[in-house]
Amino acid sequence: MSTIFLTGASGYIGGDLLDQLAKFHPELALRVLVRDVSQVDIIRQLYHDATIVQGSLDDTEIITKEALNADIVLNFAAYNHLGSARAIHRALVERQTQGKPAYWIQVSGASALAAAELEDPSRIPGSASDTIWDDYEEIDALRSHIEKHPERRVVDNYVLSVARDTPQVKTAIVYPPLVYGSGNGPINQRSIQLPGLAKLTLERGRGVQVGSGLNRWGATHIGDISQLVVRLVEKALARVDDGRLWGSNGLYLAGVTELVSHPPRTYAELHADWCQTFQELSQRVATAASALGLARNSTVDGITAEEADNLLPWGGTLFGTNARGAGRRARELLGWKPAKGNIEEEIIYTVELEARQLGLTQG
Repeated sequence: MSTIFLTGASGYIGGDLLDQLAKFHPELALRVLVRDVSQVDIIRQLYHDATIVQGSLDDTEIITKEALNADIVLNFAAYNHLGSARAIHRALVERQTQGKPAYWIQVSGASALAAAELEDPSRIPGSASDTIWDDYEEIDALRSHIEKHPERRVVDNYVLSVARDTPQVKTAIVYPPLVYGSGNGPINQRSIQLPGLAKLTLERGRGVQVGSGLNRWGATHIGDISQLVVRLVEKALARVDDGRLWGSNGLYLAGVTELVSHPPRTYAELHADWCQTFQELSQRVATAASALGLARNSTVDGITAEEADNLLPWGGTLFGTNARGAGRRARELLGWKPAKGNIEEEIIYTVELEARQLGLTQG
């Protein structure tokens, strides 16, 4: 029986991943790191066969012990916690010396694609970009981009150094874009960007966008993000390594659509001009709120990145940059076929849900 050590099970992506692993791979021994004592019983009741490991990413002795005994480590609790990354690395190097498999899948985020923008003092937040990153044919350019921003992407670069210096430890980094949909995890089932935008629109009675709102991100349903990771897990379990899946080449962008109403039929569609901007996303949220009678009209106001930071979690970054990436590597090498959800329907559902949670509607 193979053992998986998962961090982030109480989170949005990590929780959905736990659910899918439990459903589709009941043969695995799942060991789950849980920090909050109040969440232990909830997770244990929902996932009887999972073993709860109580602790946090700061508990390096626990992290080291669990990683040492795991065939696959899924670090989905944080993208920027260097201490836990170092502990995982040390443990997996030791595991390799014992002749055991050592796989490490790390979560990051599509904001990595915007690192150059964020460090450019002349950048105008909310402005457009024609750059679309390709993680398959242009993997060297993507890796070089991440390596040029070591302070902003500390753990990403640490994992890349692991791939370079200790290639016997098989690593992969997954970069989720704007993720939408209700998760199936045990605790947090709510995303950040779309619900945050809907909540702010309802509170203000007007829509918001950063600057001109001509920037774009990719978007993917939460279920498809988890499926991508599950397919990576399956490759690890089968010990598949053809030089393209792991290590320096193991960078997986998870963008499917660029805020369009359906998954693209071809790769070329990812470059199409009709992909929605954040201006269009904000407009649709405001229109949905207006249709419910919860906004005075469907007007969208432009705000600065600084104002966005004050109004929304990481607002200037998540709503004012470009993170356009074509998730080709997972499609080509993992057989990933994202097909869940419809973001236009999700906009309406999210506005309704946020309205109920704010006590503006019932039902």
